Amino acid sequence: MLYLNHNNIRSKGAVALAKALETNRTLQQLHIYGNGIGSQGAAAIAKALETNTTLHTLSMGKNNIGSQSAAAIAKALETNTTLQLLSLGSNDIGRESAVAIAKAPVTNTTLQEMYFDDNGRRWE
Repeated sequence: MLYLNHNNIRSKGAVALAKALETNRTLQQLHIYGNGIGSQGAAAIAKALETNTTLHTLSMGKNNIGSQSAAAIAKALETNTTLQLLSLGSNDIGRESAVAIAKAPVTNTTLQEMYFDDNGRRWE
């Protein structure tokens, strides 16, 4: 378990974490809430999710990841076989990306919980 909430790691730190996640064989929970990782950091983590086989909890709320990176996360969930909980609250991800991620359990049979609270857009 690694808690890095509110540590100002920004995109550079998220890219470094993503690189480690690509070869990680032990870390099961990563919490990076409120670090301002932005779209670049989120995209790197999404790429790492495609190959990571141990992470089962990813909490990355309040990081301003935006819709494009959220779409990359949705794509990564198509191949990820271990993630069980994904929390993306307060990220301004938009309706289309949220719907794409919400459809992930159709192909991803391990994902059990997803959180999209407080994303600040009207999804009408």
